Amino acid sequence: MIDHKITLGLSTIFKREYLRGTNTYTGTNASLDYLLSTPEVLDIIIEASSNMLDPLLPEEYITVGKYIELTHEQPTLTLAGQTISTVLTVIEITGNKILLDVSCHDDIGLICRGKYERAIVKKDKLMDATYRRAQSNM
Repeated sequence: MIDHKITLGLSTIFKREYLRGTNTYTGTNASLDYLLSTPEVLDIIIEASSNMLDPLLPEEYITVGKYIELTHEQPTLTLAGQTISTVLTVIEITGNKILLDVSCHDDIGLICRGKYERAIVKKDKLMDATYRRAQSNM
């Protein structure tokens, strides 16, 4: 069992403000440059969950994404000054797995919602497994 400080009901609001006026993920249609893309929503959720959970772990551990279920409900603009708020709440802890309820909002309302599972892993073991896998393909 990993000694961590993550608790059921733990919640945070992560905010990302857009300063540049376009999203960072280019889509297939240049006319959609000012819309928040689903990959960018995922990036926000990953950053927000890492910022929330990782500081609550012993130094040699981190969390990594395991599974995500996401519904992108509404389009939103990424104009300069626009803020996207992401609400994360821990709804289940099972062994080394943390299940989060997530939702993203702009100034108008809900953009997306879903569930996101992250696993607590030891950094050095993760890297060892990664290198072993890469070497098996050489």
